[in-house]
Amino acid sequence: MKKLEELAKNPHYIEGIYNYCDRWCEKCPFTSRCLNYKIYEDRFGDLKDKDLQNEEFWYRFSEMMKETFDMIKESMQEWGIDIQDIDGEPAQDNAAEDQFLVILAEEYSSKVTTWFEEPYYINEQKAIDLERDSVEIKEIIDIIHWYQYQIEVKLTRAFNSINLDDEISIKDMNGSAKVALIGIDRSIGAWAKFMEIIPERANATVNLIKLLQKILSITEKAFPQARSFIRPGFDETSP
Repeated sequence: MKKLEELAKNPHYIEGIYNYCDRWCEKCPFTSRCLNYKIYEDRFGDLKDKDLQNEEFWYRFSEMMKETFDMIKESMQEWGIDIQDIDGEPAQDNAAEDQFLVILAEEYSSKVTTWFEEPYYINEQKAIDLERDSVEIKEIIDIIHWYQYQIEVKLTRAFNSINLDDEISIKDMNGSAKVALIGIDRSIGAWAKFMEIIPERANATVNLIKLLQKILSITEKAFPQARSFIRPGFDETSP
């Protein structure tokens, strides 16, 4: 207990950083500064090197997202895919908005499972191409699967506090909603890149992107302060 108290006072650890994270410790660039990780991990290795590798991973992915999505929109037009509603539909103005949004998130997770039940390739050459890009594809799949169910979980948690007006509940609401939005952003980017690699599945993939855009639009309307919420560590400093 005394050692824990001493660790909690150590300014090296970012207070409360674990309250609004996505729990993906394996890909987190802040493990060496997270007291929660310090407590529950038996072996650490060189955490600083690991954090730097993860920071580079997310930097590469963010750059990929910037470059890919506009190109994907152009490609969808070339393939004759309707993208008129790609930015999502307006949120329904009703008292059951929370239930509606959670239902959409459940629908998304179910459709992701269905998508992965089909083969990625249609011929031998495509299989060879996919094997060549196997590392990149694994990273994309990891991102999609990590947020597949978490979006719904974080949105449900955010709605649990939406009618409460105390400071802690408001922080938890906006923090949870922001983590959901980040998961949606990253999932859209991953699917957009997947569509570039596997254009044969474009129709099914763009439908998932449209659904995510719809969830995104409604979430931003339901939680207008979520994007600007400052999460300890992640939105304040570098690892």
